[in-house]
Amino acid sequence: MKSEISGVKLRFSKNMGESGSGAEVEIKGFSVSKGIAHGEAFVLLHKELETPVYEIRDSDKPAEIKRFEAAILKARKDILELKSELSAKVGEAEAAIFDAHILVLEDVAVMQETLSMFGEKNYNIEYCYSSVINKFIAAFERIDDPYIKERIADFKDVSRRVLGNMLGVQTAKIGAFSDPLVLVSSDFAPADFSLVDKSKILAIVTEKGSQTSHTAILSRSLGIPCVVGIPEVAEKVSSGDMLLVDGYNGMLVINPSERTLSHYTELESAQKEIALVYATSLPYPSVTPDGRAFSVEINISSPEEISEDSAVAACDGVGLFRTENFFMEFGGFPDEESQFKAYRDAALAARGKPVVVRTLDLGGDKNLSLMKAVNKEENPFMGYRAIRFCLDHKDIFLAQLRAILRASAYGKVKILLPMISSIREVEKSKLLIEQAKGELEKEGQPFDKNLELGVMIEVPSAALTADVIAAECDFISIGTNDLIQYLLAVDRVNDLVANLYEPTHTAVIRTLDMVVASALKAGIPACVCGELAADPIFAPLLLGMGVTEFSMSPKSVSEIKFLLRKVPYEKARALRDEVLGLKRSRQIASYLRSFHYEALERFLK
Repeated sequence: MKSEISGVKLRFSKNMGESGSGAEVEIKGFSVSKGIAHGEAFVLLHKELETPVYEIRDSDKPAEIKRFEAAILKARKDILELKSELSAKVGEAEAAIFDAHILVLEDVAVMQETLSMFGEKNYNIEYCYSSVINKFIAAFERIDDPYIKERIADFKDVSRRVLGNMLGVQTAKIGAFSDPLVLVSSDFAPADFSLVDKSKILAIVTEKGSQTSHTAILSRSLGIPCVVGIPEVAEKVSSGDMLLVDGYNGMLVINPSERTLSHYTELESAQKEIALVYATSLPYPSVTPDGRAFSVEINISSPEEISEDSAVAACDGVGLFRTENFFMEFGGFPDEESQFKAYRDAALAARGKPVVVRTLDLGGDKNLSLMKAVNKEENPFMGYRAIRFCLDHKDIFLAQLRAILRASAYGKVKILLPMISSIREVEKSKLLIEQAKGELEKEGQPFDKNLELGVMIEVPSAALTADVIAAECDFISIGTNDLIQYLLAVDRVNDLVANLYEPTHTAVIRTLDMVVASALKAGIPACVCGELAADPIFAPLLLGMGVTEFSMSPKSVSEIKFLLRKVPYEKARALRDEVLGLKRSRQIASYLRSFHYEALERFLK
């Protein structure tokens, strides 16, 4: 039996709902998101939409073009809504993978060729669009370039959405008519999250994907167990089959026996017990056994994320407030008053704990409607974004600076400048901050006159001149995600070069140590707000380098706090010295894992 939903086939087993109907089968894959799940399978098979072809009269051409434009606009709206929805749950950085879909959707060459073919051949617009997309895909498949081949999936995903709009294919959420299920697909695309009520996903199992694939990133952020690399999984599994997904060891078990279920129940219980052990650290101060203070903070995209959740309430503050998500949800550039209320609410919710507000990090790869003034770029990741955009649009920047300053009257608010590549950008920003302060003073608006200013180090030029930058700010925050990408020239969400994304690369280790040393020499704190801050293998090394503030997703707070409370600073310092002497990435990774195991062994037996 088969059913279809918005270009997706749902394959059902004859024995749907019957458990234990077949022999147990174990298949090894790769774990990309931890956790254990047990439940019925739901198989998604992407279906190629059948595009009709017919001629259009000249008198009907204007209406046909409007139909095409409406389909593009709806696709754009749907992608941005999905991105916004996920941004609120997983953070802007992870949800930014949908920016690639927007770039494909608005590709000028595709648009021009579609309209050109439509004008010359007089065929219906969806047929012309489909023909052009297929032409591009065929051309990309002939190019021996890993990055280009990676973009094929984006073209297929976006074109399915546009064609579905023009063909009137309706989208239905899987969760609207099902109990929680294990989703199985040859390649579960980011856009497929729009088909699913996230609360109904027990786990995700795919044939394609890697540790840094889009689905892996979102699964980890949503706390959904995910196993990839299962060959022909969509053919081996039918909807209704009982599955057990081991996201710790990368294992899929089809039709698990009672004995296997019992074993994994024990494993899951053990993991829950470990989580409870980690949580015991939450009420206590963030101090190492030998008295070295540190801070474990959270990354947020909206004030609402500062909740009464135990981990959030026990954190030491907000290490990163990503303000661009607020701009995207607003649908344009919000005025000063709207921004002030958001930043004020965050400051009040933090109850005296610090809130680091990052100024607008929008532009380049985040090619949104409110950035129409920004031209499309060949390499947006290194383009017109963040501080570069803000310094060229002083009215927008000043409105945000004024709003942050005003919010500082309600709590311990700090300003963080993103994507800094030179000291000139810091100096220009400081002049604008002083201008905003002067204006507020004249208006009688209260603000913290000693508000601290920080700089993000995420560009190699900033890392190499960290000593110069440190002399002009109050703290440094290292954005390890971008810094590693730029240092190693590796796109971390490109499956084809993912193996080259190595946080343990000696260049990365030495750069991190150099940046932290520059901050310490200037007498200012060094913070880390990238993924490495939440990595239990890396956290002790960062502590040993001299990092004092670790900012991360709320779900990682208890584990990192527990770990650092058990690691004496002197041991972490010795770890740093040892690691800096190693010359191979594998040696470094092995040494860090051994240190982590030894640090926690007696506490987690």
